[in-house]
Amino acid sequence: MAPGTPPTFSVVIETDNLAALDLDELRRCLDTLNGQGALLREADRVVVADGGVVPDSVLQELTRRYPWLTILRADAGASYIALKSEGVRQSPSDVIVFCDSDVQYEPGWLAALLEGFQKRPESDVIAGETTTRISGPYSLAVALTFNFPRFTGESELAPSATYWANNLAARRTTLERTPLPDPSGLFRAQSAVHVNQILAEGGVILRQPAARGWHAVLPPRKILRRYFALGRDAGAIRRITTSESGRPYLGTMAPDPPNSGVIGRLSSRLRQVARSQPSSLAWLPLSLPILALLGIAYVCGRVSYGRVPVHS
Repeated sequence: MAPGTPPTFSVVIETDNLAALDLDELRRCLDTLNGQGALLREADRVVVADGGVVPDSVLQELTRRYPWLTILRADAGASYIALKSEGVRQSPSDVIVFCDSDVQYEPGWLAALLEGFQKRPESDVIAGETTTRISGPYSLAVALTFNFPRFTGESELAPSATYWANNLAARRTTLERTPLPDPSGLFRAQSAVHVNQILAEGGVILRQPAARGWHAVLPPRKILRRYFALGRDAGAIRRITTSESGRPYLGTMAPDPPNSGVIGRLSSRLRQVARSQPSSLAWLPLSLPILALLGIAYVCGRVSYGRVPVHS
């Protein structure tokens, strides 16, 4: 791809996350992709990579509703990263755009990711910003503690110490040189290991604030298990990245501050919510018991790291 020219691209959507949600999330995701307009039709392929989570009847319905969609049937039970990696192998484009089936993307999201490579041709990865909606005490507790901070509100490309695998575009050459890792013992923290590897090789990861996605909030029946997995992932990331680079990976996505610890991060999230949706802080007293439960689940995950297998 010559500098400044539009890259060829493919879009890959995995279905593994739907095991914890309902199939309507996938329909909502695809509706927002359809909302990217004519640009989506320029994709070499738009692939839904499924490992047996979505029934055949639903996949057939989706291809009728979205004629630009291709179904990739992976091995039954294929992991989150295995589905993404298979999508890469089946999509011979300059750039691979990764989506998750439980994320809805704002208009202009796709254009913003791709434009990043034209503006900054030295970049390996263009990472969008992902957050969650706040609609009550429960979702406020999630917003204050889950992986995703509030949107920055910025407008310019900026260096990033991480990316979310649900909202990014990566050069094929980068993925061939540094394939998506899937270490055993990790649930959803593979991107942290990948970032560590890319940066160690001198790669360039940029954050594109104009590429915005809204991640579904996990239902209460699933949330404690996820926070337990997050705690275990935190321990595994430190072990893997320390082994690879000699120091633990501590990258965060703006506006979360780096190296701030639990209290510092929670304080930052409160300020972020106060800036973006101040009225929701009225639910904070009702959120406190939920915050305590989520914290306990996370700590239990950290304590159990290395002893108890993680299941989704």
